[in-house]
Amino acid sequence: MTDTAISEVPTCKNCQHPLTGNFCAHCGQEVKEIRRPIFFLLRDAFSSVFELDGRAFRTVFSLFTRPGFLSQEYLSGRRARYTPPLRLFLVISISFFLILSAYNSLQSMRDTIRNPAPTTGSDTAAAPAPILDEEGREELNQLLGLIDNFNLSFLSERRNENLRLYMHTQSEKNLAAIGEDPSGFFFDSLDYITVFMLLMMPILALIQKLLYLFSKRYYVEHLILTLHNHAFLVLSMFLSNLTTALGNLNANLLGPVMGVADRLLWMLVYLFLSLKNFFGQGYGITAAKFVTMAILYAIVTAAGMLSFAAVLFFLF
Repeated sequence: MTDTAISEVPTCKNCQHPLTGNFCAHCGQEVKEIRRPIFFLLRDAFSSVFELDGRAFRTVFSLFTRPGFLSQEYLSGRRARYTPPLRLFLVISISFFLILSAYNSLQSMRDTIRNPAPTTGSDTAAAPAPILDEEGREELNQLLGLIDNFNLSFLSERRNENLRLYMHTQSEKNLAAIGEDPSGFFFDSLDYITVFMLLMMPILALIQKLLYLFSKRYYVEHLILTLHNHAFLVLSMFLSNLTTALGNLNANLLGPVMGVADRLLWMLVYLFLSLKNFFGQGYGITAAKFVTMAILYAIVTAAGMLSFAAVLFFLF
């Protein structure tokens, strides 16, 4: 090979290793030119986050129609053709709650435009509502009494006092917000739902691991199945809410899918089948474990929601 031919071989700009494809075999960096019009960069960034290609649509279709299939494929090593489970859950859940919050904001804006507040000079103008009514003030006083007894042993007295003062302020602000606009406070709290679900999934996977203790499955396998099942649940809620938002519109193509997603029964059947298909046990033992798991899930999730809601109320 001549010196001219050697010099024409492209090399990785990161490690100078010879390139044989779109990725460096030595350091893994992608061969991509950054100095391009901003439109192409935005398109690449959007596609990278949401994976708007055949892989994304194939993943969503399999997730919604084949219980337990994606987890089996992922653990069998066939991963390149599907979206990774954690990214799948994050993209679906964050997109759903962002759209839900945006929809609520548009609804509030529309209601405000259609029903404007009366002018200050009119006879029908209502007096400004107090920040907290008498009942709300009583509830706040009870909360403040609980906060006054709150103490963390690993913090100094001065830091505990500062924490109690902060919790006082947050409690009064949040209770006033709930009294003024309960639905708005709820939708503002949706930003934390994804975090809550991510915190709960390892616990739920552990419950599944204990119920299938003799299945010889690693904990990470249970976690992957839990991720896929929760991604399905969020996707089903998204389609169900989309069906409600469409109202009486005639959606011939999406109607059958949304109709199935709108039924709680299908969600339960899907979760049951995901366990049946993934672990390969009989219908009877799977049904017994499914019912036990559902009860334990409900107890743990309810306790987690109460704890998480208390943290949000007092600290955020």
